[in-house]
Amino acid sequence: MKRARWLAMAAVSSLGLAGPEIGPGSYCPLPEDDKPPACLIPAREDYAEFFTGLSEGTVDDSALAEVEGDLAGEDRYQALSTLAYAYYVLSERAVPGSQDADLAARLERWNTLMGDTYRASDDQAFRLAMRQAVQDVSRRSRPVPVRCADAQGNMTQCQSTDAVQQAVADVRDRTGIRGAVSRLIQRIFGGAD
Repeated sequence: MKRARWLAMAAVSSLGLAGPEIGPGSYCPLPEDDKPPACLIPAREDYAEFFTGLSEGTVDDSALAEVEGDLAGEDRYQALSTLAYAYYVLSERAVPGSQDADLAARLERWNTLMGDTYRASDDQAFRLAMRQAVQDVSRRSRPVPVRCADAQGNMTQCQSTDAVQQAVADVRDRTGIRGAVSRLIQRIFGGAD
């Protein structure tokens, strides 16, 4: 059922009626205004309880668990787009300069989830979509103080917009050719392990 809705949205989008061309296998970019983008219509239907809570300023844990679980499943693009939108909405509601422990904990959890999902996936198209989502969230969301690991693995304060990028960059830097080159340069020139 979820796939059918994504296909219908892709068909409507291809006619130029609903914004950018988005469908299964695509990340739905954050909106330019405060309204959810048209490409999130299928997600708003599938995750109705989650989006209702989000619009009311609360996030129900059971509704969130469905979205988070789908990030590693068949509906991963829809879940990724939903989490990116929720990250944006919640960070925009944060009061600048204040410390909201619940919000910080949720964003830290999502940063970890995105990093872990990126690491576990061997689907290069999905990894690209995750990098797009992370860049979108980092560029568009208001920075929120969170805890993150520094280069030595020690917990420190940082901004959510930096931490979400770091969650994916750490995986890229530790794996593949990029990771091998980075480790070689560190061995030659020294620096942190």
